[in-house]
Amino acid sequence: MKVKKVMYTKQGYSYIKCKREDCLDWGGLAKCDSCNEDMIDNVFLIYILGQAFCQECFEKWEQRAKRYTEDIKLQEENDERWYRAYGFKVS
Repeated sequence: MKVKKVMYTKQGYSYIKCKREDCLDWGGLAKCDSCNEDMIDNVFLIYILGQAFCQECFEKWEQRAKRYTEDIKLQEENDERWYRAYGFKVS
């Protein structure tokens, strides 16, 4: 299991940054869930969306995302377990 640091957007949403190979390892197609393009380098796995974005789409989402208290509460209860299901031990 790969160890990854959980990072947070300015709105408080958790994500981890991983690689294309990680996406392929968990059975993903390494296609961005937003633009549907191949993710060549960085993959941003975002719990609250249940999606993986390329860097460009992640940056666009991060700029327009709004903080919802109910999302943060759900995230705090479940994100570690969700990332683990994708093969990551998070810190």
